[in-house]
Amino acid sequence: MSNDLSGAVDELARWAENLERKAQQYQDLQGRMAAVSVTDTSADKRVSVTVDANGVTTGIYLAPSSRGMDPAVLSTELMACTRRAQAKLRTQVTDLIHNAVGADGAGQAIISQYAEKFPDPDPTAAPPSYIPPPVPPAPSPTFDVAPPSPSGSVSGRPPAGTRKPNRDDIVVPDEPSEEDLYYQRKSWLE
Repeated sequence: MSNDLSGAVDELARWAENLERKAQQYQDLQGRMAAVSVTDTSADKRVSVTVDANGVTTGIYLAPSSRGMDPAVLSTELMACTRRAQAKLRTQVTDLIHNAVGADGAGQAIISQYAEKFPDPDPTAAPPSYIPPPVPPAPSPTFDVAPPSPSGSVSGRPPAGTRKPNRDDIVVPDEPSEEDLYYQRKSWLE
């Protein structure tokens, strides 16, 4: 009976040691995964997207040449870069897990979650075509029909297309009077 008991104690000690070693491996893996970020850049180098270990976008770079791009094309390229970066992230996380914990069941569960969450982008899928919504016709302008005043303005307003003569004037408040200074020193509660 003592042999069985000492064998069980030894097995329990090995199990606890293995459990502690796995816990340390997963702590190391968590630290490495927290530091992972992946960037993907479009083929024309106008758009770059960076994602963190959770696949969340943490950075977007738009080259100056993207300034005149059609917004639909730009947003499509942003999403494509994000999906490619997330797929690269899945590959990096898979490599990290294999190197840190091997073919462990918990590691495989994490890999499965990343594979489900971040599948490979379909290379044969054409980008969605963008059809802009119809633009409603611009309302026809309305004009005042009041007769012009002798100064050339309609309804007391300056004529359209002219600057107001005092537009560039700088207005500075007057110096405070003695009365203003007196009341500034007093509380309204007094």
